[in-house]
Amino acid sequence: MSYRYIYLLMLALLCWNCAQQGSPAGGPRDEDPPRVVESEPPNYSTRFEAKKILISFDEYIVLDNVNQELIVSPPMKEKPEVKLRNKTLVIQFEETLKENTTYTFNFGSAIKDLHEGNKLLNFEYVFSTGDVLDSLSVKGTLKYAKDLSVPEEPISILLYEDLRDSVPLLDIPLFVGRSDDSGIFSVNNLRPDTFKIFALKDGNNNLLFDLPTEEIAFLDTCLIVNAEFARLLLIEAGLHDTIMLDTVVKVDMPADTSDRSEIASDSIIESGPDLNSIYIDMLLFTEETEIQYITDYSREERRKIQMVFAKPLTDTFLYRPILSVTETPIDLLEYFSPGRDSLTLWIRDSIDYKKDTLRMELKFTVKDTTNQFVTRSDTLLFSFREKSTKRKKEDPEEQQPEKLKVSTIRKGGEIDLHRKLPLDLNLPLLAIRDSLISFYHIPDSVEKAEPFQVFPDTLLLNRGWISADWKSTAQYRMILYPGAIVSIYPLEHDTLDITFKTRDIEYYGQILLNLENVGNRVLVQLINKKKVIREREVDASGLITFSYLVPEDYSIKVIHDLNGNGKWDTGNYMDKIQPEPVEFLPKSITVRSNWDHDVTMMLEK
Repeated sequence: MSYRYIYLLMLALLCWNCAQQGSPAGGPRDEDPPRVVESEPPNYSTRFEAKKILISFDEYIVLDNVNQELIVSPPMKEKPEVKLRNKTLVIQFEETLKENTTYTFNFGSAIKDLHEGNKLLNFEYVFSTGDVLDSLSVKGTLKYAKDLSVPEEPISILLYEDLRDSVPLLDIPLFVGRSDDSGIFSVNNLRPDTFKIFALKDGNNNLLFDLPTEEIAFLDTCLIVNAEFARLLLIEAGLHDTIMLDTVVKVDMPADTSDRSEIASDSIIESGPDLNSIYIDMLLFTEETEIQYITDYSREERRKIQMVFAKPLTDTFLYRPILSVTETPIDLLEYFSPGRDSLTLWIRDSIDYKKDTLRMELKFTVKDTTNQFVTRSDTLLFSFREKSTKRKKEDPEEQQPEKLKVSTIRKGGEIDLHRKLPLDLNLPLLAIRDSLISFYHIPDSVEKAEPFQVFPDTLLLNRGWISADWKSTAQYRMILYPGAIVSIYPLEHDTLDITFKTRDIEYYGQILLNLENVGNRVLVQLINKKKVIREREVDASGLITFSYLVPEDYSIKVIHDLNGNGKWDTGNYMDKIQPEPVEFLPKSITVRSNWDHDVTMMLEK
């Protein structure tokens, strides 16, 4: 090969390497969100007349669910068209803008960079069609009234200058904001005025409170938004030094200023209060629907029909099987749930429950479109098809006879000293025959007959109980002979032979709760793993003892039972009823074995 060819080959390789330019591998991951470098017209413009907005970023961006994330306040009749052109966000609209009005475009979490997905959260583009940009804000927190949890999904914050009670049902709001995943919200660039304010989980995205399942929050009074009033509220709440406010102008306050009590310290960001903002806290709830309807119905077992309703059933509720003229009446055992919002029917006779299809007519009272009570009739079809298996198809004679299934504590398990021993059936219980039950205490490996009692559950049709004078760290044996448990169907269970133990009394801890400042009836709930395990009705301050507690974490919830009906009640906007207040002990309690935990809770409501 000649030197000329070697030279040309080396030159080609050098040129190829030079063409392979790129970013070096490695290095820290980009975690910065996109940054706005220019806007046309500029952000925070006044005397705005444009129909198109250009916002340029320092890197390529993508839009994520922008039609849902973008909130324009005041709302436009038609949402602006938003698109991308290289690194520029283009917003176009044809709508005639209101005079002397400040508009805010909040993009929520819609803007993120192309490569890493870093989001520019709650970016706002603001302009005014007049000479002045409005600069007041309403800020605060949003929680669910029932358990004070934070809504994970964004909730709309709606402000109206129309102060009629019916306004959220009929009109779209003047200003709109949105809460974040911490329940914190801010509606910015407001003019001084008096508003009605609501929070709404808008189920159909029309900015109206028009669905029975939509969650709402409201203040009992109108909200005054102006800088002087905001500063006075901060002074009253102890959140601002009055020495700094030597220029505060005294204003005549309206007679009803009860919204002042809505100020809460946890609404204010760590950097301190904004002197141009009103701070409020709001509690979301779903109204109890007045519309009765069937939410679900099923026949998952041949003998069992289930129906679930939106509201508790009244005494006017009727049902009847639809039969041909040759069919005899069906014998049914009915069971209404404790809240009377579901009905279970057990078909007693095998002639009836072996039918693959049954029809049922229901009649119940509902409100019509004129808000009058009328009787509604529905017909439901309940079908059941036996689930076939390969074995049944091949050898039907080997099918085992059906048995009554009885379940209880597992063999070798431990039972709590303060609990009864459950007997759960797969079918409704008719009787428990204690003569066919042997029950033994086994001290020192010797079985001794132990007195016991049996009785059915007062609420559940398919549960019974056995109680005994349990001894600490003791061993027991229970034998259920066939016929001990009797169902409404002629089925027998197999012999059940179980040995089990009781827990050591020193295994448990207890909570001694000193409840103070009780001004009305309250329901005190002890909660473990999000489940209420104990509840007490209390009318006065004093000591409440929760004993026999397994060593775990517990929380305490207090419901102010203002109407004395023994349960938490939701609110109703048009009736001006707020949900019943609830309070939680600020910290959970970690119960330890053989330990008394003294706790004091001062109620605030």
